[in-house]
Amino acid sequence: MSDTSQFHPLPSAEALGHYTRLFGVGNGSLRDEFVKAASKKQWSDAESREWARLAETHRMALMLLAGVDGDLGVLAQRHWRELPEPERIALKAEARFARREFSRLHALTGRW
Repeated sequence: MSDTSQFHPLPSAEALGHYTRLFGVGNGSLRDEFVKAASKKQWSDAESREWARLAETHRMALMLLAGVDGDLGVLAQRHWRELPEPERIALKAEARFARREFSRLHALTGRW
């Protein structure tokens, strides 16, 4: 009997690059460009909103703890999606660690 399963050839590197640019998230994909244009360069995802609500000094502290290199004052003024993916990953990991560690504080956060 012949095999009736569908044949799915592996895409070439060039085709994969085009597919990623069309349908991917981040790294200059067309999807992100259209979202940015439609929202007048204001992202509306939860991560971006939380980042925007953080004080600039807290952003700088988080970047310092996450090991981000560069001028932290300038980097802290960027929108969340303007940060490179490796920096966003490091910041999210550090924020998870900080949440876990700071949740143990009771005497230092009390008002007595």
